[in-house]
Amino acid sequence: MKYVFITLAILAFASVVSADRLVRLYDVSPGSVTEMIEEGYDVANIDMRNGYVDIMLPERQLDQAALLSYDYEILPREWGELLPENSKGAGYYYDPDENWAFWCSLAENYSDLSDTPVSMGQSYEGRDIYFIEMTSPVSGYKPPIYFTSLIHAREPGGNSVLIDFAMWLTSNYDGGDTRAAYILDNSTVYFVPVANPDGYVYNMPNGGNQRKNMNFTLGDGVDLNRNWGYMWGYDDSGSSPNPGDETYRGTSAFSEPETQVQREFLIDLEPIAAMNYHTYGGMLLYPWGYEDILAPDNDLFVGWAEAMTAVNDYAYGTAWQILYNVNGENNDWAYSATDVPRMYAMTPEVDDAGFWGSQNDTTEIERICNECRPMNIIFCMANLGFVGISGESEVGIEPMLTLNSIYPNPAISSASFRITSSASSNVSATIYDTSGRIVASFETGDIAGGTSNLFWDVPQEIPAGVYTARISDAAGNCDSMRFTVMR
Repeated sequence: MKYVFITLAILAFASVVSADRLVRLYDVSPGSVTEMIEEGYDVANIDMRNGYVDIMLPERQLDQAALLSYDYEILPREWGELLPENSKGAGYYYDPDENWAFWCSLAENYSDLSDTPVSMGQSYEGRDIYFIEMTSPVSGYKPPIYFTSLIHAREPGGNSVLIDFAMWLTSNYDGGDTRAAYILDNSTVYFVPVANPDGYVYNMPNGGNQRKNMNFTLGDGVDLNRNWGYMWGYDDSGSSPNPGDETYRGTSAFSEPETQVQREFLIDLEPIAAMNYHTYGGMLLYPWGYEDILAPDNDLFVGWAEAMTAVNDYAYGTAWQILYNVNGENNDWAYSATDVPRMYAMTPEVDDAGFWGSQNDTTEIERICNECRPMNIIFCMANLGFVGISGESEVGIEPMLTLNSIYPNPAISSASFRITSSASSNVSATIYDTSGRIVASFETGDIAGGTSNLFWDVPQEIPAGVYTARISDAAGNCDSMRFTVMR
């Protein structure tokens, strides 16, 4: 199939005024998507698994869709626009004032776990970019884990997910799911709920289509997720030099106060990991994004992503594998270890209905939060070493009995314990919860020296949480490992 591409000088100008309809193009090749990006089209979402691409077009230019694909549909207005009844707020999403009120209320209700919002600096128009610090009273070093949303101002679904995760952590700390206590006892979680406050405030009365910040010096703003320092401006496909394009990268790396503020904060904070939320596509992305190469820790990212998406079935991979190349992007900078120690940074693309499709539907917001909450939990615990990381043996350099691995980890309905023993023996296993209570015990028959597997069907009454498996034999040799159960 042939595709016709047109010069977008007129469309770019029109888009500033009325780029308010999402159009879904079917039967579009990856090469055609690259051409569309280079031509300056506002490519909102790519789903190659289901064979479509969504772009934003000015309403009076919708006939241009026929030049890009013979098969297309115009998506519901609320997917790409705040409807008139929500023009003073964000519908069932959290608007700027509701965000502030929520985080202040959380600090008041859970003062032992959550601090009140604190400004890390100001935006282009002088608004505070605030963060929330959350941890438990348990003392000791607690590595920081960093969560952000709304660096693109038209993507409120990610903000809803952060709010849901903060509520889950605080409400489950003193009961319910023991993973919440593990996360807050062993880390300090930082939330930046509105990373682009100017654009988000602007969106409330203006239809909701502002993606970039409000630095209109050269065009209609700068894409803050193309303004980070690593591989900034690497090419003109992963970011744009054109001020009218939605991926305009700015005049230089960190040219914008919003990215400068986060950079300085992260340099001081030195998180071990970061989750930077976007919408919409049902994806989980990780480095590298700037070029078609795999990161040194690609196997680790793949393993984590497989576990993180087991519940929601999100596509996962690098940006160039499942979306498109990006440069000057937050994840690549965080992972590059140029200004800060290496962070394991990932970007979920929440599977929302367009940018604003859940504005009148609380059930859809509940759905996306339920889909993303397990990703956040596993991400934190993976970075703290509780998921997919082998424990240290307790019996020396050459142990007589070793618990090598637990698979899958996290476990849902069953788990396989891979054991190495030096001699023939009966091996028993005991499962403990975080309070030390025995929740299950079982044993093998006599096993020969070497490697074997011990299987456990996880009872339905076992709640989600962190557990310890301990194996032992008749000679008193033992080993243990932590793992999690998902529900």
